[in-house]
Amino acid sequence: MTFIAQLPFAVFFASLIGFGWVRINTILTYFQQEEYDSSRFLGAIVRVRLYDSLATVGLVALAIASAFIDLGPIGWLFAAALLVAIALRERGYRYKKKLVVTERLRRIRWLTRSLFGVILMMVLIHPIAVFLIIQSIPFLIMLANRMLRPMQEQINQGFVDEAMDKLKSYQPITIGITGSFGKTTTKHILAEVLASAGPVFYSPGSINTVLGLTRNIREKLQRGHKFFIAEMGAYGIGSIKRLCDFADPEYAIVTAIGDAHTERFGSIDNIAIAKSELVEHVTARGGKAVIPHEILSHKPFADLRKAHPGLVKTVGQEPDADFVIVKAELEDSNWAIELWPQGAPDNARITYTLPLLGDHNILNSALSVVLTFLISPATATRIAAFSKDVEQVQHRLQKIDNPGQPLILDDAYNSNEIGFKNAVSVLRKLADQRGGRAILVTPGVAELGLEHDRVHHRLGTFATQHCDHVVAINPARIEAFVSALDGDKVEIHTRASFADARRLVSDFADEKDVVLYENDLPDLLEETRLL
Repeated sequence: MTFIAQLPFAVFFASLIGFGWVRINTILTYFQQEEYDSSRFLGAIVRVRLYDSLATVGLVALAIASAFIDLGPIGWLFAAALLVAIALRERGYRYKKKLVVTERLRRIRWLTRSLFGVILMMVLIHPIAVFLIIQSIPFLIMLANRMLRPMQEQINQGFVDEAMDKLKSYQPITIGITGSFGKTTTKHILAEVLASAGPVFYSPGSINTVLGLTRNIREKLQRGHKFFIAEMGAYGIGSIKRLCDFADPEYAIVTAIGDAHTERFGSIDNIAIAKSELVEHVTARGGKAVIPHEILSHKPFADLRKAHPGLVKTVGQEPDADFVIVKAELEDSNWAIELWPQGAPDNARITYTLPLLGDHNILNSALSVVLTFLISPATATRIAAFSKDVEQVQHRLQKIDNPGQPLILDDAYNSNEIGFKNAVSVLRKLADQRGGRAILVTPGVAELGLEHDRVHHRLGTFATQHCDHVVAINPARIEAFVSALDGDKVEIHTRASFADARRLVSDFADEKDVVLYENDLPDLLEETRLL
């Protein structure tokens, strides 16, 4: 075969390499969003259609055409043009959570590229192998991740050991916070209130894993920090225990037990067991835990309370709570809250002001104030001075008010039914105050498991009662929500993504309106791509 005859195939081969380079980056973006967990990623391959469609269909069409028309060498050029067009289209994809190029990501990417290069040779044996090569990319990424796991585990353990040594050396008073929801907001409130007793270190955002905390401790914990607040997330029973073994907290807050993340745990009972691991650890070492009184209905907490009555303190509006919320009134957009330690005289009440929206922040703040009081009773008189300046937590019912624009309520990081309803209630109140419309934009709630349809039906009914416009994002994922909306009472819109929804809202919302962006989902859940 002459060089001229080989050239079209060489162009095709080069285009296949370029296509693979781009597709590997695309798939890695989703793989990273699943935290490099191959078992979770397998489900995403089907759910988000992370298998090839366009190139496969296009190449099949070319193969069929060549059976009727002798395309000759030019057929390879058509195939190459197809792959280049798809790769260029894919490079233009925009993600809400972009690929973060860490050292781990680089290792996985280079090994995946090497594996891709090896199987690429199959196309030299028979052109039909191109279909296998194209479809293999997600599996090559998982294989590369598996091959690198021993090295990665060794690297991770070195970082973890370094962070644990730093904690033992600096010896800050460590506080663990967990719960089905409200962890991050409570962490921020506690950090600002506890600052009345000394310098506080805590991880930003929703960092709540061993490796996430490890990095922050290694890079940012200072010897002058008196307190360290560790947010603790869980993916199953045992997750919190591993975090406790790492951080060894002396105090604890459990914010709530609810149906958020039942998809991970299987049942609320399992969630209660998992979250109780924090209280179990703290009480075993003689420390104190603060929990909502209502979660005593879950056996693990009731048992721990019975075993350690002086160490597990309850907070709530119930009259038999250890710290009773006797007052919570909204005064000029601020909560005026009073707590009464059970059995104490009236003049021992703890009073403070909280400038955060949402009924749920009454309990979140009360848990934080009570723990501060338990750690340092002398700070009780100073709590009010610190609480009134608590800053809004980004993306958690954050109020954004710009002149000439609708009021925005950014609740993008909410992911539970109670918080959803609280945010919608705030939306209605503020819209009424401004004389405008209440506009809800939401993709629903994630990780509800078997409760998905029931919860979304309730949320759809609630939204109908409180909203003027509802924009449902990726409606196919939340059919129960959309079907529960009453078109006679609320204007219903559907859009594929948040970007589309924002464009829609900007077209019809005016400065009197209030727009609630309720919850946000990663690319894995919001939008199904066509690769």
